[in-house]
Amino acid sequence: MEHLDPLVVGLLVVVILGGAMINGLIGMGFALVAVNMMAAALGTKEGVVVMSILAPVTAAYQLWLNRGAGAGWRRLRWVVVGALVGSVVGAELLVLLPAWAISLLLGGFTAQFVVDTARRNRPQMTVGKERLFGPAAGFIGGATNGALGASGPIIGSFLIAIGLRGRDFVFAISLVFLTQGIARAALFQAHGQYTEPLLATAVVLLVPALLGQQAGLHLRGRLDAVMFQKILLAVLLVSSINLLWRGVTEAIDAARGAGLIG
Repeated sequence: MEHLDPLVVGLLVVVILGGAMINGLIGMGFALVAVNMMAAALGTKEGVVVMSILAPVTAAYQLWLNRGAGAGWRRLRWVVVGALVGSVVGAELLVLLPAWAISLLLGGFTAQFVVDTARRNRPQMTVGKERLFGPAAGFIGGATNGALGASGPIIGSFLIAIGLRGRDFVFAISLVFLTQGIARAALFQAHGQYTEPLLATAVVLLVPALLGQQAGLHLRGRLDAVMFQKILLAVLLVSSINLLWRGVTEAIDAARGAGLIG
């Protein structure tokens, strides 16, 4: 990061701290908060590569801390399998569908889910529907993670729908994040994406990431179930707005590139 402006480095560290604090608090939100700033500071591809190192570390730590909630992991096995498959094919999704379209679809779905959940007390998804939609939620989440670097809106929405809260939610989403992260890291390694400068950058940013996560973990103990859900829905709503904005701006850029608008 020696070629970056000190102000940019400072902002990047602050964003990493903030994103990791949210992760410590509710188990998700790190990549959603940090990836745009990292892309602006390091470059789009470089930011995704660095995040592919940071995210599995924070997910693994959450998984370890919440291992007491892992008794029901079998309930999640098909979600995890779907996420692994989706992560592998996610990059190929861009061949069939432009990134702006994926952002708009994902952002629209997440915003609708948050608004619907906030307006009324949704009944918990039945066991039959959970088994039916679990692999699909995992696959779509994995695919959007591979294509956009964001799976929290899909996976988080599904876990809320099946009734997971608190430590159960954090364990479940961390399990999915970690398996996705390992799959993506293996693909990046196979394609030679991990250069020495990017690895060094990841090691440096791991410090504020872990510090921010610790701060969030400290605050989580003060949350009751109702406040946990409110914060979680707020993070999902912000992420949906971010995805919608990203989709609209990328669609406009694509239209300009094609000469459709001036």
